[in-house]
Parts: sequence; C-alpha cells; structure tokens
Amino acid sequence: MAEASDLQSGGRPLRPILERALRFKEKLRRGETVHGAWLSIPDPAVAEIMAGIGFDYVIIETEHSPWDLQSLQTAVIAFNGSETVPIARVPWNDQVTIKRYLDLGIEGILAPMVRTTAEVRALVDAVRYPPVGKRGFGPRRASNYYRDIDTYMARANDALFVMPQIEHIETMDDLDAFADVPGIDALCIGPNDFSGTIGKLRQIKDPLVDGSIEKIFAAGKKRNLPVCLGINTPVERQAELVAKGCRMLLVAADTDAIVKGCLKALDEARSA
Repeated sequence: MAEASDLQSGGRPLRPILERALRFKEKLRRGETVHGAWLSIPDPAVAEIMAGIGFDYVIIETEHSPWDLQSLQTAVIAFNGSETVPIARVPWNDQVTIKRYLDLGIEGILAPMVRTTAEVRALVDAVRYPPVGKRGFGPRRASNYYRDIDTYMARANDALFVMPQIEHIETMDDLDAFADVPGIDALCIGPNDFSGTIGKLRQIKDPLVDGSIEKIFAAGKKRNLPVCLGINTPVERQAELVAKGCRMLLVAADTDAIVKGCLKALDEARSA
C-alpha cells in the first residue's frame, strides 16, 4: 500500500499529512507538557526561524497582527519539514475564516472570546468534517493540492487541534458544560481580556480573575484537557502551573525576542 511505503504511484515521494499534529495530540493525551511560542510578524523568514527552533507548537497570531491569507500560507509553507505544529489564533470564532485557514494547511485553531457551550460547538463544527462537524470540503493546499486527499480526509477530524479561548466572565457560569463539549483538545485562557470583562483590564492578579483561572485549571485537569494560560509564562512559575494542569506552556514570542534582544545589546554596548 502507498501509505506503508516511501513512494506513491509513479515514484512520487509521500508528503507527511497531519502526522506531526497526530503526534502532538498523542503527547498531550499521555499527560506530557509541550512548549510553544507566538508568531506575529507576517514574514516568511521569521516563520522559518520560529519553525526551526524546536518548539512543539507555534501559535500564529492573526487576531491582533496584520496577516492576510497569502502571508499566512507562506508562513505555513515555512513549517514544511519541521516537527513544530502551526496553530492559528483566528481573528474571531468564524466558520468561514476557520475553513480558509484549514484549507491552506493550518493544523490547529485557537478561537478567541468563546463564551458559551453553543459557541464551543460552533468552533468544533467549523473544524470537523461531517458527520461530526460542518466544515465545507476543499482542503486545497492542506491535502497537498488534492494529491493526498484520501489520507487527509482519513486523518483530518482526528488530527486537527481545537482550542477555545476563555476570555469572558460569563463562561464561568457554565464552565463544566463548556469543558465537556466533545471535540475540543485543550482550553486556553485570555487573562487580559478576561479581566476586562469584570471592569479591571490587565489586573490579572485580581482575586476574581485569579480564582477563575484556578477553576479553569481544575476543570481541565479533571478531564485530562491540557490548559494554556494564553500568555508567556516565566520560568520560575512553570513547575507550579504544570502541576495545576497548564501543560501547554508559552515561553517565547518573535516580537519579544527582538525587543528584548535589541535592548540588551544596546544596554551592554553603552555600558561597555
């Protein structure tokens, strides 16, 4: 069979279709911790650098950064040959946008401001093909331009990563039902926007915000759903957070690396 060999008919090399995404999800199911980073600069060289670092996953930040479909596709191409899984934070929990991102080869979706169980179900439906979802058919680049369409279709529903982001205090009223929606692979928190929904924007140490984060950690841990804090975590807090169920650590960002690296270099040069 073609999938059991190194070549398909005609001697064409097989392209790995969603294999790293499946390995990534299996790692999380085993209870392991993964390390990721943010990619927000829409430049193929930056994408290639981030893809080659060795992160388990990279979140391409299209909610607050100037990405278009062409630059996003170019960035995903830069992940070819890398074990790093490209996940996109979409601008909104929108079925049309999600479909287009997946069709060009994104392997996971992080949707912001998902508030209710109905909105979680809509997210899952947008990522999964029928009969378990409502994703429209047309995985152009994702299926190697239809040359590996059978393999893609056989794997897509199991492999594609789905992560709703909890960023509103309203979600806490129905957190258990929210976390029980079939088809989600992790929970993400958005501490800054969450704090804004109680009128205390960026006050993430506020008792209500902090207590809600603890409840989300507990809900994830109870279900073996990994949790992502949604912001970079300092090294000194990582062991504590992992113990609570925060097994999708974010440890770097392209813009932070540039800013901090340049400031450090400038400070050192002036000191010298």
